[in-house]
Amino acid sequence: MVRSRRSMPSSRRVAAGAVVFVLALWLGAGAWVGAEPRTAQVAGAFYPADPAELRGLVQELLQRHPAPATLEKPRILIVPHAGYQYSGSVAAKAFRQLAGQTYDGVVVVGFTHRLPFAGSSVDTRESYVTPLGAVPIDQEAAALLLRAPGLAHVEEAHASGEHSLEVELPFLQVALERFRLVPVLMGSSTLADVVHLADALAALARSGEYLFVFSTDLSHYHPYEDAVRLDERTLQSLGVETPSAVDRLFTHGMLEACGRGPIVTSLLLAERLGYLRPELLFYANSGDTTGDRSRVVGYAALAMVDRAAPPAQRLSAEAGMALVRAARASLERSLIGQARSPEALSLERHPELSRPTGVFVTLRKDGRLRGCIGRITSSEPLATSVPVVALDAALHDPRFSPVRSEELDELEVEVSVLTPPVKLDRLEDLVPGRDGVILEYEGRSGVFLPQVWEETAWTRLEFLQELAHQKAGLPPDAWQRATLYVFQDQAFEEPPAPP
Repeated sequence: MVRSRRSMPSSRRVAAGAVVFVLALWLGAGAWVGAEPRTAQVAGAFYPADPAELRGLVQELLQRHPAPATLEKPRILIVPHAGYQYSGSVAAKAFRQLAGQTYDGVVVVGFTHRLPFAGSSVDTRESYVTPLGAVPIDQEAAALLLRAPGLAHVEEAHASGEHSLEVELPFLQVALERFRLVPVLMGSSTLADVVHLADALAALARSGEYLFVFSTDLSHYHPYEDAVRLDERTLQSLGVETPSAVDRLFTHGMLEACGRGPIVTSLLLAERLGYLRPELLFYANSGDTTGDRSRVVGYAALAMVDRAAPPAQRLSAEAGMALVRAARASLERSLIGQARSPEALSLERHPELSRPTGVFVTLRKDGRLRGCIGRITSSEPLATSVPVVALDAALHDPRFSPVRSEELDELEVEVSVLTPPVKLDRLEDLVPGRDGVILEYEGRSGVFLPQVWEETAWTRLEFLQELAHQKAGLPPDAWQRATLYVFQDQAFEEPPAPP
């Protein structure tokens, strides 16, 4: 199984969508509401109820910001959801980026402020009606999401007067004019529920060209200066930390935002689809818009776009999985005297494995590390080095006793093929979750593979401190004086064993 998560080509879903719609109808009572439209519940409170006044206000807010300077197509927006007099100008900065763009559909992810429930809810009405008219709900996309774990239709969530989703719709109606809507409300921000939603949205993204809008405000009711410091920390973390680290920082009270669930979901979705980390477009708080700085609420507009095309030297999935099979066959031949699939050791039929490059082999047992050894660079072709490195990981990792023959069937084998290391001149160029890091200082060195980010949920600072201390045997702050190199990997792992 290849652990590279790259988006698939966009395609229309006519025939498949019809099948999905039938499946959704089959789900039973409560899963599909039907043709009745959803009417706006906070018009006249969070934004004007008069159509002409509302359209004029939204157009004026959008025109406060210049047209986007680049033609990059936004894939994810993070926007605030307060009343337009408070956060409308900030939200407008994000929606201004949509000028001239079209999408197959728009997913808006809000959350319930007062009605917690497990998982996330997908609205299945025929349309969502605001003072600017009816927005058709994408029934095929809604049905696709409803098939995913952790997603259902919870009518009470959508009928409860929740505003976090609705206030984004008039902006979209003016900025895009015509679009199909997929309304989602999160009832929980647990990491398990966030992962379920991110996985479901990633699957939807691979079936068509969607824009994802995530709704959140930032810190609440602090004095102006305190709020700015809190919000700066949160926004900086969104730009440099992994999704799991951001979630942990929220749990420990280091970050503050009412839409924790949408924020972490957006980061996970971007990671799965290969989008760039969020770019801050605009920040302000209610003290800037109302003049009252005693107890303010923070707002930010952020956008994410596609990542540049991956390097041409990436291995094919077939060649990568051949390396995994060769690694296991090498272990079997050494530990039990005979490879169960001896042909796996013959890699000549994959010419791309003849190039020399760095490689690591990682062994896990019951999900825990059992051995990991590799070569950052190599003059030997992958076809030659991987069987040798696999055996080193099993028998010569000094942190573990040698692997025994009876453990073979319990081991999970992963092969990581590395790009050539590049010196890191600026710390801000380090991309958590993507980059492995090599540290060299005073004759000592250490390396962490990119997988360490996900396995530990460390922040960038913690990652570098542990690299210096745990791997290089240096003081934790030695990374500041060390020479650092970064690299990326392409990881291949064995498919899960059948139940």
